[in-house]
Amino acid sequence: MSARPVQPIQDRLVALDVLRGFALFGVLLVNMLDFSSSAFRASTLGMRGGAIDQIVDLSIAFFAVTKFYLLFSLLFGIGFAVQMRRMEASGRPFVRFYLRRLGVLLVIGMAHAILLWDGDILRLYAVAGLLLLLVRHLPARTLLGMALAIAVGGLLFFSLADDTTQISAMVDPDAIRLFSSGSYGDLVRYRASHNVALDIQIPMVLVMFLVGLVVGRSGALDHPDRYRPFLQRWWLWALGVGLVGNALMFIGYSDGTLWLISIGIHIGAPALSFVYLSAVLLHVDRLRWLAPVGQMALTNYLMHSLIGTTLFYGYGLGLYDQLSPVLTVILVLLIFSAQGVVSRWWMARFRFGTIEWVWRSLTYGQIQPLRRALSGDSTPVRSLSES
Repeated sequence: MSARPVQPIQDRLVALDVLRGFALFGVLLVNMLDFSSSAFRASTLGMRGGAIDQIVDLSIAFFAVTKFYLLFSLLFGIGFAVQMRRMEASGRPFVRFYLRRLGVLLVIGMAHAILLWDGDILRLYAVAGLLLLLVRHLPARTLLGMALAIAVGGLLFFSLADDTTQISAMVDPDAIRLFSSGSYGDLVRYRASHNVALDIQIPMVLVMFLVGLVVGRSGALDHPDRYRPFLQRWWLWALGVGLVGNALMFIGYSDGTLWLISIGIHIGAPALSFVYLSAVLLHVDRLRWLAPVGQMALTNYLMHSLIGTTLFYGYGLGLYDQLSPVLTVILVLLIFSAQGVVSRWWMARFRFGTIEWVWRSLTYGQIQPLRRALSGDSTPVRSLSES
């Protein structure tokens, strides 16, 4: 007898979906820099075009680069905790389920990295997610202590690294020719043989996973209104730390001082991520329109790569290094706005985004129901102001 399809969770955490949608916008804003230009790989960010273009470049670098994928890392840890809490409460086995889930995510990430874009983050999430399984039942104090130790260790390691250390796989001037004029086959071969470098941001991904596990286990996003006083008290302090830390990072990039860059990434960037988290949770009722985008965040994330590489790479429309930073930001707004409309339409008719449906079906080893029932099966959610 075949198992019955697993029913989707009916009581979604809207705050989590809103945060995912918001984080996805920031991720698109940063990734579009790499899709559209050689600014990262040739270290010309902030040097392109006129004054307004340079301000746009520097603003994205200061306020967005690193911050949003750290925010997404935090949300990954929260999502892990929420799933674990619900499955264990219902008596379903969690570890085997989650190992399959990470395995499928790794396959999706490998396909994304080879077939579409080498800046994929899903592979790192799939591998780093194993850490969450190992520590999932440790006390919150222990988890936060581990997070602090990893952050300090990463800060010191990269501060003391010599100048020849390859810090990021994104810095690769040799790839620029392929992106601007290479065939699709050339790009696939390049990405398939491209080694993943030691990345300065990996320690903070692990840190945010652990902090997210603590937050998710606490049930904070079940009732975000209860944490308004905490957020209102600490966001301004975090803003100050974030601004100073990122200013030091900019100084470090200007003269190649690794310890200043490391301070910015290990202290300044997560501080600003906390500011963004606070801003969204303090105004979450006004941002509910982001929830459908967040519900199908994986599908939308992969669509970013498909759209971006098709528009800019040589085998597509060939617009690589052709658009100004201002025009690129306008394009980001258009793409994300379109995704907002499509996501709202899709989630009103279907239970999952398309890639989320594939991920879920492969995880459970059976085809999951996709279309909502004709009776108007919508996913009921609690009011965000309910206690």
